[in-house]
Amino acid sequence: CLILPMATGMSLTMCLLALKNLSTTSSNEGDKEAKVAKDIVLWPRIDQKSCFKCIMTAGLTPVIIENMYNSDGSFITDLEAMEAAMVEYQDRVLCVLSTTSCFAPRQPDRVDEIGKLCSKHNCGHIINNAYGVQCSTINKLINRTATIGRVDYIVQSTDKNFMVPVGGAIVTSPSPHLIAKLSASYPGRA
Repeated sequence: CLILPMATGMSLTMCLLALKNLSTTSSNEGDKEAKVAKDIVLWPRIDQKSCFKCIMTAGLTPVIIENMYNSDGSFITDLEAMEAAMVEYQDRVLCVLSTTSCFAPRQPDRVDEIGKLCSKHNCGHIINNAYGVQCSTINKLINRTATIGRVDYIVQSTDKNFMVPVGGAIVTSPSPHLIAKLSASYPGRA
């Protein structure tokens, strides 16, 4: 894990930029002519501006995946639309930015199923877990995602979860390599 002295949105931006830098490096290693611009972030819609703005700040293009209306009045992740977008944009998809905790009637994204799709289509997966540290159900869901699918970064808010007076974030990852890359890209002493 890595503690960043930035609020959740800026920490998500840093994670997006780290993935973007890794994808640029890996596409240029073997063949200088084989540049693939990974510029698309698939984003299951959540009505919070910070998620949308972090994608734009990173210089990436959001593709909004509308949620499905459930018979109980809630909204859930549309996995078919997600996979259709992965197929449509193919190598341009940098990652999916999913969300675990949000305001009703929207349910948490089906991050475990999204993780499987990301693994299948070889694209990144960042989980916005801003409010979710205190919820054992969400933590189990994230652990399941890391076990059965792909997850690159998980971002948690310090002020929302630990009630510190200044915004910050704890970024975790199943990959020490990804945390090291993120840490090396942080432009500060923290």
